Amino acid sequence: MLVAVKPLLDIGEKDAGGGFDLGVLLTALGAACMVAALGVVAIGARRLPPRPLLLMAGGLTLLLVLSVVSYLAVPAREDLLGLFDVRRYSIYGPPQEPARAIPAEAMRLVVGFAPIALLGLMLMRRDWFPVRRLALVAGVAVAGAVVHCVLAWLQVAGVIPYSFYFELANWEKIGRASGGYYHPMSLGRLLMFSVFLVYVLGDRLRVPTVVRYALIGLFVATGVVSLHRFTILCLGLIVAGFETRRLLGLVAARRSGGTDRRTALAVGGALAVAGAVVGVLWGGAIWRRAEVTLTEVGSMDVRSDTFMHGRGAIWNDVAEIFGRSPLDIWLLGFGYEPWDMHNDLLRVLVVWGIVGVVVTCAVVVGLHRFLRNRIDRSGRLALALLLLTLVVFGLTQKPLAYPYFLWLFFFGQMVVLAVHGKRTSDETPVKSGAMP
Repeated sequence: MLVAVKPLLDIGEKDAGGGFDLGVLLTALGAACMVAALGVVAIGARRLPPRPLLLMAGGLTLLLVLSVVSYLAVPAREDLLGLFDVRRYSIYGPPQEPARAIPAEAMRLVVGFAPIALLGLMLMRRDWFPVRRLALVAGVAVAGAVVHCVLAWLQVAGVIPYSFYFELANWEKIGRASGGYYHPMSLGRLLMFSVFLVYVLGDRLRVPTVVRYALIGLFVATGVVSLHRFTILCLGLIVAGFETRRLLGLVAARRSGGTDRRTALAVGGALAVAGAVVGVLWGGAIWRRAEVTLTEVGSMDVRSDTFMHGRGAIWNDVAEIFGRSPLDIWLLGFGYEPWDMHNDLLRVLVVWGIVGVVVTCAVVVGLHRFLRNRIDRSGRLALALLLLTLVVFGLTQKPLAYPYFLWLFFFGQMVVLAVHGKRTSDETPVKSGAMP
């Protein structure tokens, strides 16, 4: 339920200013429910979940132990942590207090990766997770994405105010559509996974093909006007992946005489009409945003402070601090993120060190390989696109630090497993008439 309705609960999201808000409380309770459900079923069945999932849980537990070590080591690292007090640009983010930031980082880890327990429950009780139930959850989430898209286009039309702006080199500010969220990145993650779910579930969403492609067009167009480049890139990768496979299928069907030309013409015509309407209503604003997206990229010299609008400054300063750090920092990290690292791999290195990088990569890649062996060939593209989205989005963002991003990521894996999964020996079917 939380996976489904979270987009609607997020409407009116404010700038992240710390504190323990209702959203944090709800996601923490949701994570506790996921873990508790797996525990109860494991005890009732008198057997453990699949061993690879237990190894992943062990790796995440190790990261929590490293957080405890970093918390206890804060007094001994005061001089080194003091180097992070310098913030040369606003992109560095607000100051962080280690005593609060380290436990918060550990909590994000637990909440974000909690759906691994739900995935383990699905593997133990596959019949509790029918495709129709997952399609219902996805349908509600997609409906929430539509609401955010409407709010985003009302921002473009000037009906409601922007909450976030793009500051250009000449001090001019241009509004960035973010829907009901504060930042376009939050809107972007919802758009990416909504497009993915529409493709994977297909007619299981019980809407016509024309409506599904209209939704995909709406989500992609909204991602474009948000000016969030990596959202646009990831949306392009997802659409290109699925459409390439579809076109190859059409070519094969045409050779065998099975092409549905009416559907193809209807979908193409609907997209053309929708594109023309959008161009007439918002053509100028869209062109302006396209120009900014292509030209306002900052320096492309990674050694420059202006690389990717200030990310180079952060990355170079972090490299300098690590150059002064002892071996234990390299291995175990600082326990929290003193600056906004704007890169997932660098964030994990700063928080949990080289050990954290190795463990995190092992968990993500291991889960991908584990699920890949449990689905048929037709589902492997979808699973690969999920992993590719996580990696690409993490180049300038921190998806592993955003619990709802990870919830949607794992939910996407569950959907792929439900649609394309193969029954294996360690999955226990539910007796007729039994209820979860």
